[in-house]
Amino acid sequence: MMNVESLDFKDGEFLDNKYSLSTDYGFGCAGKNLRPHLKWEGFSNEIIEYAITIFDPDAPTGSGFWHWILVNIDKQHNETSEKCISSSLQIQNDFGSYGYGGPCPPEGDHTHRYFFTVYGLNTRIEAHADTPAAQIGFQLHFKTIEKSSLMALFKR
Repeated sequence: MMNVESLDFKDGEFLDNKYSLSTDYGFGCAGKNLRPHLKWEGFSNEIIEYAITIFDPDAPTGSGFWHWILVNIDKQHNETSEKCISSSLQIQNDFGSYGYGGPCPPEGDHTHRYFFTVYGLNTRIEAHADTPAAQIGFQLHFKTIEKSSLMALFKR
């Protein structure tokens, strides 16, 4: 059975502030922007590569907010190690940066949900670092064989 887990949080738990966005981004959050660890197992042998996204559907944008998009992950990897990340392609997130951007909902807003999803794909994602997130989402929709998610919560 396909499964994704984290050493840093359990499904449905609130993320610690250290995983939230740092002041370097100018959104008013004072976290350390540390990326939570993810590990996955039980995916089909038919998978040729993986992808990972972190998405906040509760962001007040009308279309959610992409916090991290990592594609072209070799199927030999089963966790977000530095080797996994450096050998994969990080797509520009909705902060305008490349890599993980932690939670930073508007101050006083309701609790936001963050979906950490690992996708098992049957075809390679065709992309470059500036491919729009919506185009990645379109490809994920059609190329995913299996996926598994964890949901974390954050409020400030």
